[in-house]
Amino acid sequence: MSTESLIGYLSAMTTISVGFRLELEARLETETYRPHHIVHAAGQVENRLWYLESGLVRAYYFDQTGKEHTVDFYMEKEMIFSYSGFWKEPSDYYLEVLEHSELIAITYLSLYELTDNFPETRILTGIFTRRRYHQELFRNRLMTWNAAERYRQFRKRYPHIFRRASVRLIASYLNMTRENLSRLMRKDL
Repeated sequence: MSTESLIGYLSAMTTISVGFRLELEARLETETYRPHHIVHAAGQVENRLWYLESGLVRAYYFDQTGKEHTVDFYMEKEMIFSYSGFWKEPSDYYLEVLEHSELIAITYLSLYELTDNFPETRILTGIFTRRRYHQELFRNRLMTWNAAERYRQFRKRYPHIFRRASVRLIASYLNMTRENLSRLMRKDL
């Protein structure tokens, strides 16, 4: 298993000690998934976080009427991290692989154990938490704008999603119909 990409990702955030690197590498597991695989289901306690080495993953939930709502997309070289998993609480979300994906996983238990011995773990956890907060803040702000502005802002920030995810999933994320999103996309051509 190659962890160089993950180590490089973490090293860009803070100084990584040799001891931390060795201990971390001993605890990592590689997981490979095909498209449409559910990595985590709502109602379960998420016991690990992931570094998405390659592929595309989304988080979604079903509302009371059974309608599906996409709440996040994760792309290569990103951490898939949730507050509920970190706090050992059942998650409301499903994680679905959209493309053939390779993830590098570490359990939250291992993360807690690393925290006791390596100060860089606290720094990294703080960074992951802050990034997660900013992603959620962006989505919350996005939902306050009209449909055209939601589309423009999302397309500006994540243009590559439009080449990789279906119109149905993007429309779900933007809280609009497929038809409305298609109409907005045609105007851009």
